[in-house]
Amino acid sequence: MKKVVLLVLCFFHGFAFAQNEFKRRNFFSLIPAEVDQVNGLAFGAWAANLRSYSDSIKINGFNLEINPVMLFIYIRGGVYIPKIDSFQNYLDDRNRRFDQAYINGLSISIPGFYNINSRINGVNITAFTFCAGEINGLSISGLSNCSYVMNGVSICGLYNSSNRVRGLQIGLFNRATKLRGFQIGLWNKNGKRSLPFLNWQFRD
Repeated sequence: MKKVVLLVLCFFHGFAFAQNEFKRRNFFSLIPAEVDQVNGLAFGAWAANLRSYSDSIKINGFNLEINPVMLFIYIRGGVYIPKIDSFQNYLDDRNRRFDQAYINGLSISIPGFYNINSRINGVNITAFTFCAGEINGLSISGLSNCSYVMNGVSICGLYNSSNRVRGLQIGLFNRATKLRGFQIGLWNKNGKRSLPFLNWQFRD
């Protein structure tokens, strides 16, 4: 009897371990999906791991999104510009590893990208709205670029907003709580000053 119980326990332990096994897809994957890593093309509504909110997804290559929620907002004539709140809230969510997405390469989103717990290393292109936790590289959006951390160049048609910037913001209106670099636009605001056309900050 003890042997039977032991065998049953071993079976369920092995089953639970298999459920948490790291899943990788090469060349192509639909998203969201129950997958931990995609090497190649990820295509779908948004980048997320469906196994649980605490599981992250990493995409190495090309992320192509058509977000139906944001598409519906713009089709109805709405305009969505995300609001970046305190940097501490971002750190708290990142430490909890809640719904995180890591994209290394090229990310194209229609009409926009929204995941405040994401990190993009490479190039982001969105038709209207972009909102991420961290962008390292180049971000181009038709309407707005919003992030907690931006290292590189952020170009948009209307509004740039970030907590911490190392690099260059180009837009009609630019805002950075802590800037190490330049801002070019009609009105620019950072932790030191607010100026039209050209602004800069290199220390607090």
